[in-house]
Amino acid sequence: MISVYRGSDYFEAQLLRDLIEQAGLQVFLHGASLQGGLGEIAVMGHLSIMVNESDQANAADIVAAYERGDFMLEGE
Repeated sequence: MISVYRGSDYFEAQLLRDLIEQAGLQVFLHGASLQGGLGEIAVMGHLSIMVNESDQANAADIVAAYERGDFMLEGE
């Protein structure tokens, strides 16, 4: 598997994981189990969304569309 996203916002990573999964791609959110153990420690980039290498381009397109705001609801 290969990483298509790195960040530290658990909710954003979870949302992206769900968007990629809805596109029919196999996805794994690496580092999610660390969230509870980090507590007050300032750690950046501990979450990584992993996909199969063959799905990298499709998943990267979804991440780019999210970052452009393509998935925003009307009125936001």
